Amino acid sequence: MKKITNASLTELNTFGIAAKAKLLIHYQTENELIELIQSEILQGEKVLHIGGGSNLLFQKDFDGIILHSEIKYISEKSETDVEITVEVGGGVCWDDFVEYAVKNNLGGVENLSLIPGEVGAAAIQNIGAYGVEVCDTIREVNAIHLQSGKNQTFKVEECDYNYRESIFKSSLKGQYAITSVVFKLSKKPNYKLDYQHLEKQVLEKGEISLRSIRQTIISVRESKLPDPKITGNAGSFFMNPVISKTDFEKLILEYPEMPHYFV
Repeated sequence: MKKITNASLTELNTFGIAAKAKLLIHYQTENELIELIQSEILQGEKVLHIGGGSNLLFQKDFDGIILHSEIKYISEKSETDVEITVEVGGGVCWDDFVEYAVKNNLGGVENLSLIPGEVGAAAIQNIGAYGVEVCDTIREVNAIHLQSGKNQTFKVEECDYNYRESIFKSSLKGQYAITSVVFKLSKKPNYKLDYQHLEKQVLEKGEISLRSIRQTIISVRESKLPDPKITGNAGSFFMNPVISKTDFEKLILEYPEMPHYFV
């Protein structure tokens, strides 16, 4: 565990805002987080748990305690002829996990390449891109209740996943810290390339593979968004409007070529 007083937050938010926190605590294990919760350190303090910092815009110094997970591991739990189950620490950089999956020819998350943030936050936000959402591959979310310090495992069905939504953003908002996420990845990838012109762009790089899909998506994202290490930014937070089926049926008659995706 690392405790830093009067800590700079410049490297912990993608805008690069030079704010400071009264106390910053990096924890490396579940037990360290439980120890913090059960101690008196957090009592009576304003507490903020952060991930990669792409959804933060500090307007001033943070007069409180910031918690940040450094639980970083990728562990293969089980496998069959067609899939493998992998548990990933909540503090692992999301794109590092995607790179691991692609390198090991495991499909399911390649369309989510280069999304900023960490694995724990990905499960909270239900990140998505290019026709894929992270909940498509999640089996379980392991968490610790920030008041009691108790461990809890949420099956994917209990997470109330929807378009960029989860139970951790609604009824349980701010109540849990995600310590690890269990993913189901495919050993026989089923490519999802029907989003806009993705298949055409991938084929321009050669044959279709997990690697070529990842490289294509990285290239597209880099062409649209500046590198936050050079120019501070919040990444892509655009959400498609969600409308009723009735409204959609009216619109599609008027605009038959309108891009659309069913929720």
